[in-house]
Amino acid sequence: MSTGRLPARPDERPPLPAEFDDELRARLAALDAASDTHAQDQRPDNTTRAYAGDWKTWTAFCAQLQIPPTAATRGTLRAFVDYLWNREKRAYSTVDRKLAGVTVTLRQQHSVIVDPEATKAARELLKDYQKKADEAEEPARGRGKAPAMRLVDLRLIVSKCDTDIFGIRDRAMILLGFSIAARRAELAGLRLRNIRDDDKGLLVDVRVSKTEPRTVAVPYGQHAATCPVLAWQAWRDAAQIADPDRHAFRRIHHTGSVQPQGLTPQRAGDLITAAGLRAGFEELFTGHSVRSGMATEARRAGKDRKAIAAVTGHADGSKVLDGYMQIVDQWDEDDNALIGIGL
Repeated sequence: MSTGRLPARPDERPPLPAEFDDELRARLAALDAASDTHAQDQRPDNTTRAYAGDWKTWTAFCAQLQIPPTAATRGTLRAFVDYLWNREKRAYSTVDRKLAGVTVTLRQQHSVIVDPEATKAARELLKDYQKKADEAEEPARGRGKAPAMRLVDLRLIVSKCDTDIFGIRDRAMILLGFSIAARRAELAGLRLRNIRDDDKGLLVDVRVSKTEPRTVAVPYGQHAATCPVLAWQAWRDAAQIADPDRHAFRRIHHTGSVQPQGLTPQRAGDLITAAGLRAGFEELFTGHSVRSGMATEARRAGKDRKAIAAVTGHADGSKVLDGYMQIVDQWDEDDNALIGIGL
């Protein structure tokens, strides 16, 4: 019996992996390679770039230790954390992400499965470093969390957008980004076909996402000045966007001519930051500010976790979503043990 074929009868024992013949092994290897390529193509560009940078850092570190980059053991990963934290002075989130980037790259490009206990040990060391830094009151590393763009901030920011083509685009991008709790890559990835008119507003298909794609129902706003539907329609008409496969938000030449090229995620975030600065804010709003701002304001308005997650795309039990909600809930009478006790 050839071990490379599927069993002919239901009662025939299928071959075990050790019994596969060369022809079947070759076909399975080809399938693995094709699936890896497909998965890589689906990954957002910014994630791909980040992982490439993580791998470059790892290979340079391994070269210093004179070990191959495939030697990801408990000791080497801990040493990598020590190197990044104490020598490179990297932020906690950066070190944590670089560990993830290294393990993913080893698995996908080198067929090396890193022992989960090894990565766990490295992350425990990282937590210990962070705890000691907090106890020593060391300055926070990195940019920190992006400030949430509250509704009062949003109203002021869009009011300061110009009435020219640049302002029309920025106003639409900020209001729609807030309404769908967009990451900057999600905003940049929107195509015209992803934004559909509805009698009650817009249906926005967020296809480019670091998590699961989602469809967000965006209703007409209560105020014309901050209505995301009217702002989008004004931009679409002014920019004369008609090709469904083109980017929803485009580059604009300094002469005011709308270009066919879409914005990069970095540029989308920069435009939000610039809009905040024009409105006089000293704190730097980023592409993530509209996302955290929407979650915070929705919770403040009494929306439950499920309704918020339907817009943000957070999974059940998301610690990030818990953080957004805690900002509001800490002052809720039912969640704050100090309120109403007679102090």
